[in-house]
Amino acid sequence: MTKKNLIIVIMLLTIIDLMAAGWYMSRRIEASGRSQNLFDQRDSTEVIAMADTVTSASQADVFDKLQHNTYYYISNTPAIQGDESSYYTSTKHVKVRWPKKVNGNDDLTDLNKELIRKAFGNVQSSMKDARYVFLNTPSFNKPVGDDYRKLVKAPRVYPVYGNVTQVMVYPYMTSQRLLVMEIDKVEYNGSSTIESNSYIHYDRMQQRVLSRIDILVADVDKEAKLLKVLNKKIDALNKGRGDSNQLQHALNVPAEVRCSRKGIVFGFKHGSISSDPIDVLIEYDQLEPFLTKEFKQLQENNGGYKSFADEAPKAEPLQQASAAHSTASKAPAVKTSKKYYNRKYRGYNVKPRRTTRRHYSAATHRSGHRARAGRRHWRHRRR
Repeated sequence: MTKKNLIIVIMLLTIIDLMAAGWYMSRRIEASGRSQNLFDQRDSTEVIAMADTVTSASQADVFDKLQHNTYYYISNTPAIQGDESSYYTSTKHVKVRWPKKVNGNDDLTDLNKELIRKAFGNVQSSMKDARYVFLNTPSFNKPVGDDYRKLVKAPRVYPVYGNVTQVMVYPYMTSQRLLVMEIDKVEYNGSSTIESNSYIHYDRMQQRVLSRIDILVADVDKEAKLLKVLNKKIDALNKGRGDSNQLQHALNVPAEVRCSRKGIVFGFKHGSISSDPIDVLIEYDQLEPFLTKEFKQLQENNGGYKSFADEAPKAEPLQQASAAHSTASKAPAVKTSKKYYNRKYRGYNVKPRRTTRRHYSAATHRSGHRARAGRRHWRHRRR
């Protein structure tokens, strides 16, 4: 055999070995049920997500300590002349536990922007600036213009005239793939208290905010089917409630959702299915037809759940004046005249009160100045 023929034989054997190896691997992949077209190209975001899931090590998130700031305001003139309880007041509370690092990353521009928008309703670049603008804008129940001032101490909160607005921002839950931040708002508007909750979902691996359409498929037909699932769950909840505490059927799917370990919580506001806010949990297995492909993949690679429910801040109680106190301030007490005994005519006469206001100093009078028993002895002065 010549040298040239030997080289040809070696090359042929090498090709045969490579083909055999390829055939063996394809059979293994088909047996495991993971075969796919090798010429199909994955979406770039899917490749990044898979790479992050496999290679990135999850780091614990870091949050600031809970901060509480309060501002007080009062109008300069009362709504009703002479009524001390008719001054308009505004109290603003802000409690925040802001994220500093998420999975080791401290560049949280998108997350901060979304938190500021939902919590304070402005477009400041930093939390401190956004909080300052919010606290320095009083909320009165009626417009008072610039006719107001700040107070050092909390004013009494009277019905109709008192307003108390509270905003609380804090982590609700974290997992390997998700950080869920909660924003609670509580407002007393002089007659009733209104509560609202909103949530922000943040992909810890890809460092981006997830909107509602990133979690639930935006489709009219599927939205209608999801509404049926919610009402079926409401019927199940009503079985454990009294006849006077029944929940109504939902007319639409709530805009606010909150992802949890077991499923997604749909938050119904005041008056939608009950007089109070109601949360309805739907498990992930029931939501499978309504979840986006990206979120399904996220959930498949998720774990390590941690809840912050025990660390959630509480709303401040109202320093509300009682109805009796409010009525008393509007109707001053009527002073009655005193009677004294007239020795000359042996009868009681009504003594008219002073017409001038009596001024008192801080000093107290001793009883010794008015004889031994602390009252005048008219007998000793008679001749």
